[in-house]
Amino acid sequence: MAFQGDLTHVATFMLAPERWGSPQHFHELQFTKSHHELTHGQDNEGVKKFLVQVDRFYMELFAEVLEQMDAISEGAGTLLDHSMVTLGSGLGDGKDHTMNELPIIVAGSANGRIKTGRVLNCPENTPLANLWLSQAKLMGTGMKQFANSTGPLNGLLV
Repeated sequence: MAFQGDLTHVATFMLAPERWGSPQHFHELQFTKSHHELTHGQDNEGVKKFLVQVDRFYMELFAEVLEQMDAISEGAGTLLDHSMVTLGSGLGDGKDHTMNELPIIVAGSANGRIKTGRVLNCPENTPLANLWLSQAKLMGTGMKQFANSTGPLNGLLV
């Protein structure tokens, strides 16, 4: 509603803290455990199966938000068409704390300025900060650098 009513143009929603010892309560999954601890047990098939359920739970929540945004008419498109919505993680593999092959989804085309409907495979060692820099530039900040960025993310924009 805040977007639809033009009360804000930016929102952040943290699904889970990325720190140790933070129990996650997945009531829908009838489970309460430390997500961090579970990621270190991925070799166990039962743990792996549960982690897949957790990932599915988060993706379904994200999909629901996107569907709601896509149902709101706005000018010549929808709220989703005119937005840039990002879901991701700071780790590619929680077991080994790797920061590559990050699971990131960018939805919405930012009013036609982002290429959509594809997977973007970035070269090895591309900083995540390149995505944040690209998004900041799309918002008109004029930023030339963000954190350890090496430039805008190649292939993201139209």
